[in-house]
This record gives sequence, C-alpha cells and structure tokens, in this order.
Amino acid sequence: MPFLERPLQHYNLDKSTIQRCDVEFKRDKFNGIIIAAASLPVDPQALRSAVDALVVLIQQERLALAWITLPISDAQAIPVFTAAGFSFHSCLSDQLTLVRRHFEQAFVPFIPTHTVGAGAIVINDAGELLVIRERGTTGFKLPGGHVDPAERIQDSIEREVLEETGIESKCDSIVAFTTKHPYQFGKSNIHFICRMTAMTQRINIQDTDEIEEAKWVALQTYVADARNSLFNRQLVTDVAFSQGLISTPYSGNIGPHKKQEIFTAAG
Repeated sequence: MPFLERPLQHYNLDKSTIQRCDVEFKRDKFNGIIIAAASLPVDPQALRSAVDALVVLIQQERLALAWITLPISDAQAIPVFTAAGFSFHSCLSDQLTLVRRHFEQAFVPFIPTHTVGAGAIVINDAGELLVIRERGTTGFKLPGGHVDPAERIQDSIEREVLEETGIESKCDSIVAFTTKHPYQFGKSNIHFICRMTAMTQRINIQDTDEIEEAKWVALQTYVADARNSLFNRQLVTDVAFSQGLISTPYSGNIGPHKKQEIFTAAG
C-alpha cells in the first residue's frame, strides 16, 4: 500500500498546528498507522508540532498503534518521538523502529526472537568427515555459521563451508537442529545441522582470520578424539548417515505467502 498524504487539519487541530503538520502515513490492517519518516519536517519545532498532531490523531481515531522507522540520518528525531510516548521496538545497523501503543491491551508484534545458524556434516567418498579448528582452540568442529538476513538455510551452509574450508558442497538434507537460550543479545538461537555432499576435495581456507585449520578426518578418528567436544562427537555418531528432512517443492507454494524453503521427512 502506498503512503497517503493525510493533512492533520481533518482532526480539529488549532490553526497554528495545522500549518506545520502535514505528514504522510498509511493505515495497516491492525487499526494502526505507519508513519513515513521521509515526510517529517526537518525543522525541530515543526517536527515537535507534527508529532504532537500525530498523537492527537491517534487519540481521536482511537488507533491501536503508531509505527515509525527512522533512518540513522534522522536520529535527532528519536527524543521527540520518545517524549510523545513512543518506545523502541527493534533496530538494524542503519535504522530504528519505534511504536506507540494507545491502548494498554493493544498487541505489539514480537520483535525477532531467534538468530539462526547452520552446521555441516560433509562426508567425502572415502568416508572422511570435513572439520575445522578455529583460532585459539584445540578441538575440531563442524564447519558452519550464521544465516544472513534473507538467506536460505541451504545457501548459507554451502557458503559457510566454502568460506571456512574452500570445499564446494551441496546441501542434501537437514538431519538435526538445536536450540539455545540465552544466546546473543538476550535472544535465542536455533541451529540446523545439514547433511552435505562434497563437490570438491582440496582444502583452501578463505576465512583465515577465523579458521586456523581444516582437514578431512576418518569418522571414527574424529569420534574417538577426546579433544573434540563430546556433544559434537555424539551428534556426528547419531546423524551422520541419517536421511533427515529434504528440500521439497510444492506446486501450491505460490502467491504472497510463498515459502522460501520447505523441508519434509523423506517418504
């Protein structure tokens, strides 16, 4: 839905306020408005008047929520909104989203609750397991890392394996997942373990700042080495040859609610 310019003179404000308070916003389906940050006045006094007028609008129309996402270039506007009853909701490196709740019982959607990661069980034709050792550690672990925003799990783990070992691989299935709380910044983490097929064999570490060593090792040798974490050894023993959940295309996976990935139990 495009932003619609809504002059606040429609809301019985005094004339001195009307002249300074045209802002753009769009209605959402939850009886709220989303304010267009680009339409806010640059002048500090005009900005305060515009925000005051927005609060009147919220009260008169009995709107449940009002949202504003401010780019970092507009950070000076943050105190104006917080003084008007807006609170922090979520942030990225270059923007902050604030929300104002008019009714105490108005539902505010949760901020993201989890970070997502993936690890790889890569076994070559010789039955060897691909493992890495991070700088400053003694034991070896499975390659893997965080899933980037908007990145598919399959793409992320193939990327991580390439960066950490130089091995090109293909994600075959998800054979396990773990959860942890707290993880980072008070959030939870969900970590997928993917069964991978190695497409190449020669190790060539790309991320040398993080990874000190990568190698192929016989599966039983890895499991028997007490320098490696007991958890990883147990995990590899249990799921290294499991079929797991496989990526499954659905003809009905279309339209605005299309899923980026679907994994189902192998039939």
